[in-house]
Amino acid sequence: MTEGRARTEARLRTHAGRTDTLISFQVHGLPVPQGSTRAFVVKGRPIITSSAKGLSTWRRLVADVAQDYAPEEPWHGPVGINLHFGLPKPKSAPKRRRVWPDKRPDLDKLTRAVLDALTYVVFADDSQVIDIRASKDYGPPGVVVEIHRIFEEPDSSE
Repeated sequence: MTEGRARTEARLRTHAGRTDTLISFQVHGLPVPQGSTRAFVVKGRPIITSSAKGLSTWRRLVADVAQDYAPEEPWHGPVGINLHFGLPKPKSAPKRRRVWPDKRPDLDKLTRAVLDALTYVVFADDSQVIDIRASKDYGPPGVVVEIHRIFEEPDSSE
């Protein structure tokens, strides 16, 4: 476990919750990437499929945990989000040296799945996210989420 990640997880264990400007929580479970969707027409009807198995279950789990910390009404306006994904270490990985999760799943697809799960729960639309910080490492499977509102700085010339 990296030092920064350990600090983040320790802070979230003691400060998980919600304020008017910050929501933080942890979701335990195997993260599933968003995957690619494909659309085609069968007998004149559009069919949309996703290549990610378990995606709907993962998104539902993230949304359910987020609901415990969500505001009464989804936030409007700009937000920032920090995500740290924990992935199971492969059995074939060396035991005595540091290895990085530089293989699949892709970090951007893991992030997209979480953002979609949080839409209509914490914020009105994932297009409101103007700052994303995401990482993945080997560790207990899940994601640590921290969402913060971004407010306009008051004009210092007034």
